[in-house]
Amino acid sequence: MMRTILFIILSSLIISLPSYAKDSDQMTQFVKSKWELKNEIIQQVINGDIIVDTEVETIDKEQKFAMKAIGLHPKSCARVLRKLSRYEEFSNWIPYIKKSKYNEANKLITIHADHFLLPFPMLVHIIIDRTNKEGDYPFVFPTGIFLNLKGTVSIREFNNRCLFFSESKWRGKHTGINDLVIEIFATTLSKIGAEMLVRKTQF
Repeated sequence: MMRTILFIILSSLIISLPSYAKDSDQMTQFVKSKWELKNEIIQQVINGDIIVDTEVETIDKEQKFAMKAIGLHPKSCARVLRKLSRYEEFSNWIPYIKKSKYNEANKLITIHADHFLLPFPMLVHIIIDRTNKEGDYPFVFPTGIFLNLKGTVSIREFNNRCLFFSESKWRGKHTGINDLVIEIFATTLSKIGAEMLVRKTQF
């Protein structure tokens, strides 16, 4: 009897391996279509690391900003997005977000953020649809020092895990903040925020 049970379990695993490998290949292809990461970095993502890269450059009296971030949640998208689409709850989950609310009609997130890495407390507005299913979600900052910053959040499911990729770009009047300071707070706080959201949505 025990041998029969073991045989059934092993057979199920063997049958599922080709599908799992196919999903893994598709995820790698999707990631590389967005961001030319090395295979060892993609493996870090699979292992649960949040990868964030920020580049800021001063050009004459302007600044240029570009950021990419990627992470693979251990749960399915359907399960994760039930919580992650509740932008109003972000202030309860991420310590440096002091207040958060969402205007459904205007698709506007309002965030009050404060952290020792920030040069000053910030009021951030983001126009974006609720991320309640897989897909691509364009967003824009309609106000603030990064006025008209634009980007996209892409959400896909692979191997019953939810992959998040975000890319944003901006160029405008110099903020008065040093390039390196922006790189540090944008990279660090993005990673901290993503890690906190993963923890809060695992159960």
